Amino acid sequence: MFLGKEIRLRRLLNRKSGRLLAITIDHPITRGVLPGLVDIRGTMAKVVAGRPDAITMHKGIAEKVFPPYAGEVAMIFKSTAYSTAYHPYYDAPVADVEEAVRFGADAISVGMIVGGPEQATQLTHLGKISKEAAMAGMPLIAHIYPKGSLVKNSADPEVVAWAVRVGAELGVDIIKTNWTGSAESFMKVIEACPSRVALAGGEAGKSLEDYLHVTREALDIGLAGVTYGRFVWQHENPTAVIRAIAALMHNNASVKEALEVYEEAAASR
Repeated sequence: MFLGKEIRLRRLLNRKSGRLLAITIDHPITRGVLPGLVDIRGTMAKVVAGRPDAITMHKGIAEKVFPPYAGEVAMIFKSTAYSTAYHPYYDAPVADVEEAVRFGADAISVGMIVGGPEQATQLTHLGKISKEAAMAGMPLIAHIYPKGSLVKNSADPEVVAWAVRVGAELGVDIIKTNWTGSAESFMKVIEACPSRVALAGGEAGKSLEDYLHVTREALDIGLAGVTYGRFVWQHENPTAVIRAIAALMHNNASVKEALEVYEEAAASR
């Protein structure tokens, strides 16, 4: 591994656990300006206060909102975007590795929708970014979802396992994907992927306790990280939520202990 990549990975991954707790705030192009992201400066402050390992963002937010927190938390530079309303099967390139380096990013992130004819162009782009990231010593993260136009069940563990393996085959270091519904089924995903597997939030639960249970189950079978978004910054206390997740991931806490961390952090607002 090139030294530059090793340095960036050490900034990205938690020193204690070796895992990644990332918060994504890259949703507006994909899903609209959701509650929780309207006041992006306020949300950024609350997220950073929770001390995640990294935050995923697009370049405009990195330039306009992130500077006061540079050095406090790692930056994952998002380089593609799709829209559930207008182009749901195609994650379009919007930035590149050269920009990620210029912004001082610790990793570059590429989104990809697989499972349909639309994936061909995205495969080509991921292969290109993988080459450029390797040459720059930049860790590569991919959000790979089997939600293409030919996929009948995006939570099918066989389909999800194939999706993450696509990323591993093309040199991705950390692959974010969706939960398959149980630890037993998600084990197939982890076993199929020699790269690190991270869990997306999305529809993994409805409450904080739901997400903590899913996270704990996934960690117990070898999950390497989480990249959660909506359920964190739409919660009434994002800072406390992040600290509860961190207790699970980095201190090996139980769900009960993580909820206690949440209550203590929420009470100290």
